[in-house]
Amino acid sequence: MRGMKAANVLRWLVWVMTSLVAFPAAAQEAAPLLLAVHPYNSTLALVNSHRPLMQYLTKTLGRPVEFYTAPSFDGFTDALFAGRYDIAISPPHFAVLAMEKQYVPLVHYRMMLEPILAVRTDSRFHKAEDFRGGRIAMADKTAFIRIVMLKWLADQGLKAGKDYQIVERPTHSASISAAAVGEADAGLATYTALRQIPADVQQQMRGLGIGIRFPHLFTLANKRLGDAEIARIRAALLAFPNTPEGREFMEKTAFAGYEEITPDEVKVLKPYGEMYRQMESAAPR
Repeated sequence: MRGMKAANVLRWLVWVMTSLVAFPAAAQEAAPLLLAVHPYNSTLALVNSHRPLMQYLTKTLGRPVEFYTAPSFDGFTDALFAGRYDIAISPPHFAVLAMEKQYVPLVHYRMMLEPILAVRTDSRFHKAEDFRGGRIAMADKTAFIRIVMLKWLADQGLKAGKDYQIVERPTHSASISAAAVGEADAGLATYTALRQIPADVQQQMRGLGIGIRFPHLFTLANKRLGDAEIARIRAALLAFPNTPEGREFMEKTAFAGYEEITPDEVKVLKPYGEMYRQMESAAPR
């Protein structure tokens, strides 16, 4: 069922992006590349923010680039691990597992991934202990920043379900919104996600950092594309931040640019990939 729902949404988004991006004549003759973005934000927000990237890649690579996402984190990972995407923009713990099979690393965003607890500016919450008895909105249980935050809170002596309650939300932006309207005392997100929400909501919120930073979303390419095409895609991405489309994209998303993925970064992230794998193995079927 998850796969069927994801497929329906993906087909709809292909139509949306086809109507939004005017493909050059040469690009229309080439087979499309399927680029999938992890559903960390709403579908509309992802389509709007990634439009400059889609237009640039279509023009630079000379072939259509179709936008995909999924209705859930599970839907995204199901398709990712099945090798259905040509290019994937993925959280790092999913990415390191995908790299064991069909994908090769290209780049990650320069802005570091830093989990935060977003609270209202007038909130009494300033440190971990303040959340004792509180409510924290969080997205999917498999989300990288959720795994990191649960461990950090536990290290501070706070256990989920006992010392604080989790309010489930579908995305990180929805978690921030829950805190903004008082449905939760805080929303688990990242500084990047906080900068991508509407300006009027941003003004009501502040982020409590936990002092832990990781490489941001990884961009991967499927091995089936071949070495030559993968090299073209990598070169195009690295040049993207210096183009008009790239400057627009990086400014609006606050991703700040691209950096190549190093073996040391993959090594640091592998334990979190294993934590996710163990969670999936233990989950009821």
